[in-house]
Amino acid sequence: MTATCVLDIRNTLGESCFQDPRDGRLWWTDIEGACVYRLDADSEATRFALPGRAGFILPRREPGFVIGFKHQIAVTDAELRVFTRIVDVEVEPAATRVNDAAVDPFGGIVFGTFDETPDPAERRPIAAVYRLAPDGTLSRLFDGVTVSNGLAFSPEGDVMYFADTRDGTIRRFHVEQGFASWHEIEPLAGPDVAPGRPDGAEVDSAGNYWSARVHGGCAVRLSPDGRVTARVDLPVDRPTCVALGGPDLSTLFVTSLRGTRSAEDLARTPLAGGLFAAPVDVPGRPQRLASL
Repeated sequence: MTATCVLDIRNTLGESCFQDPRDGRLWWTDIEGACVYRLDADSEATRFALPGRAGFILPRREPGFVIGFKHQIAVTDAELRVFTRIVDVEVEPAATRVNDAAVDPFGGIVFGTFDETPDPAERRPIAAVYRLAPDGTLSRLFDGVTVSNGLAFSPEGDVMYFADTRDGTIRRFHVEQGFASWHEIEPLAGPDVAPGRPDGAEVDSAGNYWSARVHGGCAVRLSPDGRVTARVDLPVDRPTCVALGGPDLSTLFVTSLRGTRSAEDLARTPLAGGLFAAPVDVPGRPQRLASL
């Protein structure tokens, strides 16, 4: 399958897309643009400026959203005008920032951080993965991470997925009720399961794992036993995140990265930073809502 461009929006770093079950609209961030976008019914985008860069946005049970700023998790109202701090994250080391996140089956948020040292070759495993419980308690799940990505949960809620983009392995963890206990199990797939490296992810209604393959120009669907069962190619080489949406949750939306490209790169991939979509044959499931 080949994705088509829905919006030539030219995000510097599009990320964290999801379809809001409360209004059926698609939301995503442009991290470097310090803003959030909403795809409206007329296929136009509404832009919401933020007070800082946000690695993720996720919906709440209450009106509004949970936002992951560089070193802080906050909640905001439905119009993204008022921001209330919940907790600070990794104020030291300053080289990291909050990145990917997912609502867990118990109403909390699992999120990871990212070493954003400018030269990718110099990035170190100084980041970590955390859980923010519905009562606001922050727990570190594990560290030794360079670029947190690929967070998602199985439909039943007993399996958590995670990928360090630098390493490329899609890891799995068995999770007990309310994160009372959890432990790592066998990985879903290694780094060479598809072109590129794993970035943002989502699990569909049948338990398949969709992975955006940054630097690979595609998104792939992995069965629970780690086989590639579908692939969506894009006219850009750096897809960043996926979300299943549309009226029947059977459209795969994909954000992408434009970054600071040379004129030669942009001539080759002029739609870099766009929002893309492709139909799929297995629908998604409604986005979970955070209880924060």
